[in-house]
Amino acid sequence: MRVVKPSFQREGASSASAGPPEELTGASSLCSVPAAAASEAQEEALLAHHGKTFHFAARFLPGELRPSFVTLYAFFRTLDDLVDERGPEEEPRAIAEELRAWRAWFLANCQGTAPREPLGSRLTQVVERYGVPGTLFLDFLEGLHWDLWPREFASFSRLRAYCYRVAGTVGLALAYVLGATSEGALAAAEGLGIAMQLTNILRDVGGDLRKGRLYLPLEDLARFGLSRSRLLQLLDAGQGPDAAFRDLMRYELARTHLCYAQSLPGVWLLPPDRRLPILLAGRLYRRILHAIEQRDYDVLRARAHTTLTEKLCEAMLALTLDRLWRRGEQLGAFGLEVNLEDEP
Repeated sequence: MRVVKPSFQREGASSASAGPPEELTGASSLCSVPAAAASEAQEEALLAHHGKTFHFAARFLPGELRPSFVTLYAFFRTLDDLVDERGPEEEPRAIAEELRAWRAWFLANCQGTAPREPLGSRLTQVVERYGVPGTLFLDFLEGLHWDLWPREFASFSRLRAYCYRVAGTVGLALAYVLGATSEGALAAAEGLGIAMQLTNILRDVGGDLRKGRLYLPLEDLARFGLSRSRLLQLLDAGQGPDAAFRDLMRYELARTHLCYAQSLPGVWLLPPDRRLPILLAGRLYRRILHAIEQRDYDVLRARAHTTLTEKLCEAMLALTLDRLWRRGEQLGAFGLEVNLEDEP
């Protein structure tokens, strides 16, 4: 069955079935109730179809936060798909023009009509309500520009800078919506976004090579005696990874595991009723690394994923950890004075 991807209409576009676009007078303009409901349904469908891990985890969000979470996801996903899922007939320059239009809109503090409506109006409400810094969206758009004309990354530091732009910014924006704006919480949110993007890169090596893209750092390839041409040979042969490629993947997975180890503890800096979905999303993404290991690092012929059973197991584990942590916080709230020194 072919699933139709939900979309948000570009400013100036027309549709015989949709009727004329609703007039928007500024950043604080609100859609009509039917239009807002339709937009929210589109955003939910986008999350359900493309963000299965986040859709599963978002079930555990407090009800009042979910619409804002979904709107943020819809914005980031729509723009990412605009760049990453473009057809061969689509000119990068035309897409770059829309990205520049979004940049101008953010630089104008979201005033006026956004390049895509009603997505822009709904995003404006989220930005204003939670004080999400506009610089995060500008950094994200810069990362998308990098993807328009695929480039190679000489070092991991360059790859990490890219991952910050296309994913660390997403983690930071969500942190503002979740009410976690301390220095430690924001650092953890950025790190978790980067870890998730690295996970996507590692499980999509084969698919990216077919699109002419290579995200693995060139210095890492050289470390294990590999090159772009060698990876293409393995891909074309259809026989899976060789020993050198497996060694490379072990190295990359170990580094990504470390990113999770450094960022996931930041979940406990979130308000108690908002920890579970982020902990679950992080653990589910980290489990993808285990799925790659179980496939003997063969990310050239297939894309690793988690099963429904694994998702349910992770949900139970995350729920248990969340309850244990809350229990510890409750026990620590009694304010008892304890002497840890030996009595004379």
